[in-house]
Amino acid sequence: MTSESKSVDETVDEIDRRILSILAEEPRLPYSEISKRLAEAGMELSSEAVRQRVSSLFDITTSFFLVRPDSYEWEVVMIVCQTEDYQGAKKEAFEAMSKMDYWFVGHGFGTLDIYAVATAGSTNKIDDLLTKTRSLESTKTVDHFIETGRSASVEKYLRVE
Repeated sequence: MTSESKSVDETVDEIDRRILSILAEEPRLPYSEISKRLAEAGMELSSEAVRQRVSSLFDITTSFFLVRPDSYEWEVVMIVCQTEDYQGAKKEAFEAMSKMDYWFVGHGFGTLDIYAVATAGSTNKIDDLLTKTRSLESTKTVDHFIETGRSASVEKYLRVE
């Protein structure tokens, strides 16, 4: 973090966290209804003030709304891999996987090198994706996890009290 960077706590206050929590559950809720829910929590804001806060939040957040896979005919697969030990292997694997059917690919450091997520219409399609990923020269190990259920708490993520 640079000296000009701010922490999340300096940028997003309790009201913002509450607004994000409300929108995570009901993203199309009118500002007037958000204002009412905030008032119930002891946070008085007009609809216009809510609109301004939401607009500001759009500048510092990303949309990450996931449709529950158990409601549709697809699978969510999470894949982690370690790359080979030669220079540039991680970058090579990351770039190749970014061109595949993964909708999220991330790399960093730790016990794994790359983390990716895909949705697929069948386990056969997941097998095809795993086979393509394993066939990359730059991947050493590829492990996967197929999601069969999910529990998510925006309040824990945002630390809403």
